[in-house]
Amino acid sequence: MPALPAWHVPRPALWRHLEAAAPGTLVAVVAPAGSGKTAVLAEWARHGEGPTAWVGLDRDDADPDRFWSAVHAAVLASGAVPAGDPLHHLTGDAESLADALLAGLAALPVPLRLVLDDVHVLADRQAGVRALARLVRHHPPGVRLVLAARSDPAVGLPRLRLEDGLRELRADGLRFSVGDAGALAAASGVALASEDVATLHRRTDGWAAGLRLAVLALRREGGAPGLVRFSGDEPSVADYLGGEILAGLDPDDRALLDDLSVCRRLPDALAAALSGHADVARRLEELTHGLGMVDRVAAGEHRLHVLLRAHLAADLARRRPDRHRRQHAIAARWWAEHAEPAHALYHADRAGDPSLTTELLGPLAVALLLRGELPALRRALRSVGDGALRADPRVALVAALAHLEARELPAAARLRLARRSWPAAPDRDLVALRAASELLAGARPTPGDAVTADDPGVAGLLHLARGTARLAGPGGDAATAATARGELHRALATARAEGFSHLEQAALAELALAALAEGDAAGVVGPGEAVVDAPGPPAPRTVALLAWSDLLRGEPARAADRCADLLDAPALAPADRYALRAVHGDAVGDLGRRGPGLAAARAARADLGAAPLAAPLAEALALLEHRAALRLGNLRAAGEVAAWLAGRVGEATDADTLMRAWTEAATGRWEAARAAVASLPRSPATVLVEARLLESEAALRAGDPAGGRAALDAALALGRTRDLVRPFALAGPLTRALLLEGTATPHLRRLAAACAAVTDEPAPPLSERELVVLALLPSLLDAPTMAEELVVSVNTVKTQIRSIYAKLGVSTRRAAVAEARERGLLV
Repeated sequence: MPALPAWHVPRPALWRHLEAAAPGTLVAVVAPAGSGKTAVLAEWARHGEGPTAWVGLDRDDADPDRFWSAVHAAVLASGAVPAGDPLHHLTGDAESLADALLAGLAALPVPLRLVLDDVHVLADRQAGVRALARLVRHHPPGVRLVLAARSDPAVGLPRLRLEDGLRELRADGLRFSVGDAGALAAASGVALASEDVATLHRRTDGWAAGLRLAVLALRREGGAPGLVRFSGDEPSVADYLGGEILAGLDPDDRALLDDLSVCRRLPDALAAALSGHADVARRLEELTHGLGMVDRVAAGEHRLHVLLRAHLAADLARRRPDRHRRQHAIAARWWAEHAEPAHALYHADRAGDPSLTTELLGPLAVALLLRGELPALRRALRSVGDGALRADPRVALVAALAHLEARELPAAARLRLARRSWPAAPDRDLVALRAASELLAGARPTPGDAVTADDPGVAGLLHLARGTARLAGPGGDAATAATARGELHRALATARAEGFSHLEQAALAELALAALAEGDAAGVVGPGEAVVDAPGPPAPRTVALLAWSDLLRGEPARAADRCADLLDAPALAPADRYALRAVHGDAVGDLGRRGPGLAAARAARADLGAAPLAAPLAEALALLEHRAALRLGNLRAAGEVAAWLAGRVGEATDADTLMRAWTEAATGRWEAARAAVASLPRSPATVLVEARLLESEAALRAGDPAGGRAALDAALALGRTRDLVRPFALAGPLTRALLLEGTATPHLRRLAAACAAVTDEPAPPLSERELVVLALLPSLLDAPTMAEELVVSVNTVKTQIRSIYAKLGVSTRRAAVAEARERGLLV
């Protein structure tokens, strides 16, 4: 029995699997060279119950006399044969020795494990195969017979499997897990980080010999940096594969593996195209059982072991570079015909033929983009260079879209290249692709509804672009938002029908924005959650939209948590960072820290600068900040954000009207506020609900309870359909009192709870004269000096100071300064 090496990694689960075999069951461990068969069996022999007889076979043991003598000697060496047992004195030729040995084994007083290692060496001679088959057929139940081989021994394994008389352990079961790989590296004196262990495991596919050779190479090269260069072409791996795996392989089989080695995935139809053999599936299946380094991964698909494939491909590129390139070109065209653009362009690039890449890129680029396979697309675009973009407007347009996706400046240059190379008679798909590209780049003034496309991908992209373009403008028009939603739903249907995952996510993200544009807090949730739950990197803007929805639905803590999780993410786009910071600041304010919350929102807006921002999102965030400023009595900050929004959207909007009405109400001019919002028929739901609540408060203050109730009922009806809670919690005190009179429905109970959570009323704003006096309070000037400075009487200054203290809720000058700074009234 071989000794276990010092770097051996215990694998008790495997030998326990073997130990569980029923008495009389044949145990077969079949896997390629270097899979760790011998080590697992030796470990089992040391830990399992009872004695073990170990036979390490070589080619000479195919002679029956030698075979039976070797088995006999191993049995005697196991310690299972009592003194005086006839087995100690067996002699004779192979036949008589076999008969006596089998009879003696049946009479042993203790169970015996009999391991035959390297059984595959017997396959070259029929006499050796027959001797092995006899042992398998006639071994007594008290002897657990174990065969270890690189390929299936010819002893009737299918029959035994059918009769439930076989316990198997094959290459898949012997592969090292990631944890085992890390343990082997550590036992070999190589310290690796977890991500390096995962890379090591992936590069070797868990193959024991590959792992050991890789670890030795890493030890020579100083650790993890050597992983970058490790592959099947590493000298020690190449030597092992050549000497232990490929040596003696039939030349036709070797040629077949060479031809197939250029592909990581091998559907049988692709293998037939690469090899020119219609029966390639049968031959691969034979290699699966014979060589052991070929796996059937699914019905109709095989795979070469990762290190073997890398070795063969590198060897083919060295010995026969023309054939290597030819095989990649065949694979490129096959994958293109089977709707796998990323695979097709990878092989085209490996074929070293830019013209082939250009040829394939035209029809494949849109599908790559819409599936989100952007690395493959960008790699192909780099490969063909600007020359192909100048020659093919379709490729130039897709290049522009790829740059837009990454928010990179070259997008505009790519659009110019497409215009310069524009054909005299473009087909419909090319016209539609240009329209979509220009809409998404903001370079087209109208959505171009008359443009149509035949290709599903281009049509879906055009629907997305139209919906996005309609949402990019100022909000407040429900009809526009509804039209945008219709386009986006058509894009979504196409994406799902064609498997365009990236288009699906983009359409869902824009649908979430459309819901915000309509003031529909509930409508954001479905598409928004679908985006953030999808695999891949986070979607910051959509997270901000969901946080806005949380806030409007009365869940500020959840909104704050959503934003906080992403605020430290690297490389956030300016608009995304602003949206996250602004909603986070408003959520913090709702949780009781109104001063810091407003300060955070104002700072976020200042940091945004002139970066582009969708108009509906700008309006929604401006409304949040304006309301926060008014709750602190900070009219200047409220006016500042209103002016910012007007500069952004360039025209009067319903959001602007609502902010003016809020300002009127904050300064006590309720009738003016009521008049301002009396006619907003097409506004987002959030604006309409806020307008009705303003009308309700104004009516109640004017002694019109019927008008107040009617306006409140209108707000409730719309708020319930959009799941709006926050506007009711921040409504005027008379409106909230009227609301609390009825709590019959779950929705009303939610609103009542939200109202009860508001314990502070909006602070009364300071007048312009009071703000002037407030600015002098941090100084050391006394009241007479202030009066002299302002050219007013001392009594006037004192009156204004008392009014400032009352409005700020303080009683000392120091406290007034601190509170004013908290509210943003003083810098």
